[in-house]
Amino acid sequence: MKKDLQIEEVNGVYVAFLPNRDNWSVYIINNRSETLETVIVNASGEGKLHGKEKHTATLRFLLNDVPAKSVKPFELLMPESLKLSHRYWVSYYIGNQIFDKKFIYTPELQEDDLQDLPVFDSPGILLT
Repeated sequence: MKKDLQIEEVNGVYVAFLPNRDNWSVYIINNRSETLETVIVNASGEGKLHGKEKHTATLRFLLNDVPAKSVKPFELLMPESLKLSHRYWVSYYIGNQIFDKKFIYTPELQEDDLQDLPVFDSPGILLT
């Protein structure tokens, strides 16, 4: 069964962290010319916080459709949680084709790594 699934390479879809006043918002960016359909994001985090090993719960976000050349927020992070690594499994359809990609944030990425983001008019941290 699994061998019958053809998963294509993901292009033009990203996860980005954008700073707000007191926290960070996490977005999915669709820089493609097609709508992403039935978007599902699995999010989890782990690492050391205050000298203790921490693991976050796995959160699942159903974002439904993300139109072409648009963004959709799905998670809000407190600055303290940026000391952990975060994994985002993003799955979606375009027509009948399924796409799947893992995006990873590591604590080494910080505000010094802000860059202009596709589709956005503001800087953030881009996970590719």
